[in-house]
Amino acid sequence: MKGKRRHKKSWVTQDAKVRQSRLIDKSLIYKILNNRTYLGELRHKEQWYQAEHQPLIDRELWDKVHAIFATNSRVRGNDTRSKVPYLLKGIVFGNDGRALSPWHTTKKNGRRYRYYIPQHDTKEHAGASGLPRLPAAELESAVLDQLRAILRAPDLLSEVIPQAIKLDPTLEEAKVTVAMTRLDAIWEQLFPAEQARIVKLLVEKVIVSPNDLEVRLRANGIERLVLEMSPKSIEQEKEAMV
Repeated sequence: MKGKRRHKKSWVTQDAKVRQSRLIDKSLIYKILNNRTYLGELRHKEQWYQAEHQPLIDRELWDKVHAIFATNSRVRGNDTRSKVPYLLKGIVFGNDGRALSPWHTTKKNGRRYRYYIPQHDTKEHAGASGLPRLPAAELESAVLDQLRAILRAPDLLSEVIPQAIKLDPTLEEAKVTVAMTRLDAIWEQLFPAEQARIVKLLVEKVIVSPNDLEVRLRANGIERLVLEMSPKSIEQEKEAMV
């Protein structure tokens, strides 16, 4: 099967030079964020001067962005990681029925390591639960793999959408099907907080045992997700953000 050829856009400048478009990457974003034209300035040689056009962003926002740039990249990365929520907080348990609590440690280099640890161990002694200290990223990834496999199941939508339509007769099956199909594709682009919200919408409980991982879904959890993924719900969220 032949792959599809990707066509790039291009334009012609006033001096008849052809400029090819380029994909947006980190370096391009960095260049844009350092372009003082957005501040209402123009460059002459190596100096920037106040121009007559209106700025697109204000000085306060510019200064905030560049204060972040001035921070060491490692510190920025650690700060970002420290704000990642615990995806399974409140819904993950050991096979003894006791909860696993979020916990972290920070090394001398500032790197932060996240874990889930059995409450049984914290109240008695390490190893009392029979479970090790569980790296959060690995446990969360295993749960997400199971969830995404469920959402990819070929017969899932044909079973769930009719139930969702009973809850909301205004749903359009074709549009909801497209939205749900796209969810898996865009999952990695969602903010961690939004991923956590969707997980808790779907999952009632995660049970971890020494040799197994069980993900129990909420009753009507998938139907509720279908309702949220409907175009009408998405439009309402957009309006609320305006």
